[in-house]
Amino acid sequence: DNGILKTGGVMALVGPTGVGKTTTIAKLAARYVLQYGKDSVGLITTDNFRVAAHEQLRSYARILGVPLRVAIDKDELNDALYDLRHKKLVLIDTAGVSLQDSQLREQLDLLNSGAKSIHMFLALSANTQRSVLNDVVTTFKQSKLDGCILTKVDETTSLGGAISVAVEHDLAISYFCDGQKVPDDLHIARAHNLVSKSVAIMQRITMAAQQNL
Repeated sequence: DNGILKTGGVMALVGPTGVGKTTTIAKLAARYVLQYGKDSVGLITTDNFRVAAHEQLRSYARILGVPLRVAIDKDELNDALYDLRHKKLVLIDTAGVSLQDSQLREQLDLLNSGAKSIHMFLALSANTQRSVLNDVVTTFKQSKLDGCILTKVDETTSLGGAISVAVEHDLAISYFCDGQKVPDDLHIARAHNLVSKSVAIMQRITMAAQQNL
């Protein structure tokens, strides 16, 4: 393994609305629980905008047998991190907000205000236009990003745009997700894995085009 699951620590997943952050957090948590046991993981959500997001993550936490804390301000975040200080890995799910939303700055400031160092990873939806992905990365790079995770790889017609944007911004790709299954549809983003996935996507598109002829 590499990155998040190898080094542990405190990790937050940031990104716009609808890119699959909560499911990705659940996949990472489940993978870590399988490897190190349920006592090794803690979850935090800073999403106080969507009740459904809490419930989804709470369900995953219950299934995995790991604690979940809700933190909507600096003090609550520090308290939650203190409560979970003995965990090898703490995963923070954040609110998805639009790039123009003032709450985006609040979210990033909250994560940067913690007493403990938080590693930030950006969730990038692979089925998003390249120009939009570029805007997303540019906006979230206001905070130091430790890497990115490609989501919705199963819903894209090409991986080229997402990979190009990551390379142009010198943003390491840690994992990619290609489905909803927890934790199966989470893969380490090694070069040969990404190439194989790109080829598989091209073959799928070609076959679909031929069937429509």
